[in-house]
Amino acid sequence: MNIAKLEFATTRVVAEMELNGIYIDVARWREIMKNLEVKRSQLAKDFQESIKPYYKTNMIDLFGNQADIINMNSNVQLMDLLNNRLKLNVPSTGDGILQGVSHPVVKILREYRGYAKLMSAFGESLLAKMNPVTGRFHPEYNQLGAATGRFSCNNPNLQQIPRNSAEAPFRTCFNPQPGYKLVTADYSSFEMRILAELSGDEKMINALNQGLDIHSYTASLMFNVPYSDDFKKKYPQLRQIAKPIGFGLMYGMGAMGLSGRIAAETGTPITKEQGEEYISKYFASYPSVKTFLDRIAKRAVQLGYSETPAGRKRWYHKVEKDDPDYRKKVSSIEREAKNHPIQGTNADAVKYALVYLQERMKKEGVDARLILTVHDEIVSEVREDQADYWAQVQSDEMVRAAQLFIHKVVVKSDPCVGDVWEH
Repeated sequence: MNIAKLEFATTRVVAEMELNGIYIDVARWREIMKNLEVKRSQLAKDFQESIKPYYKTNMIDLFGNQADIINMNSNVQLMDLLNNRLKLNVPSTGDGILQGVSHPVVKILREYRGYAKLMSAFGESLLAKMNPVTGRFHPEYNQLGAATGRFSCNNPNLQQIPRNSAEAPFRTCFNPQPGYKLVTADYSSFEMRILAELSGDEKMINALNQGLDIHSYTASLMFNVPYSDDFKKKYPQLRQIAKPIGFGLMYGMGAMGLSGRIAAETGTPITKEQGEEYISKYFASYPSVKTFLDRIAKRAVQLGYSETPAGRKRWYHKVEKDDPDYRKKVSSIEREAKNHPIQGTNADAVKYALVYLQERMKKEGVDARLILTVHDEIVSEVREDQADYWAQVQSDEMVRAAQLFIHKVVVKSDPCVGDVWEH
């Protein structure tokens, strides 16, 4: 009943968010796309140049120009290059496979694909969804877009807009109207704080409450290296191993999946056995986390549902012991059940925060509107002279919402006031 009431209250906020929309600077967006096109074209040239030594003939097109040796988008031609000519012995050209391959040609191919992916995801097809009258995107939010209670978003999907980087600063194109500012606030290390709270692990709770970098602290425990404020600089490789394990286990990931994630983070391939060893070290560092994850996984299989502290349930089909896929289906339930209380509590807190913020806006007559939510981040558009005040309100209300469920761990939400969407 509590969750139903929360969803009904959130519906009114979401309706206004969709109507408010968010302004986008189209000219700036196209400029970014043009720069990406230049880099993608250069990488395509570099790729063709790098594979020349592996082919006996060079092709000339009808106009006397050097033609491409192979089509970079043809899996058949790429497999021939990678296996028959470079002798890399790969089963496919998928990025999950190639990220574990150390070869200059593969490196160029992966970089090229990265730019190609950005261009296809954020090109003219996305801009076409801008409302020509308002000059804004008015995305459609699905409040129950995930089984955990998280939002999904489409037309366009603003949740897929990456954080600003030097080469793809897409979020700099999202701006307030003249005389207003964007106030952005998200929760700091929120899912780690939820995990610490729900598991009751003293080491994790103390580290977060002391403001330590949790991934550095985890690495220090796992590898028996002293923690320091500059741990990230001293032992970047160890931290890069600890970070994906912390997040991966919250998603019920196994040794194989974690090995792939660690390889992607560190750039060094690792075996399944190494992955299992790292998981053991992680659980030895935080024994209460293992106890908690095992308990909620077994409970979900027995009861047929998992639950957040607020009462949001995720239901599962109970599996009969004589089902030929019994083990596989049980593993799937256990994996989803480990994640649901964590991601679901994240969703609950964000929805309570949205309702609280809308109430404060109307009660105090603040010239502001909620315009966007992405995962654990909320963005408001606020009149310039009220922006600093509202930034503190937004932070306070987000913390208040989280404290409905989190009592032992300090909750942090740092706001940012600016002319672009960033945090």
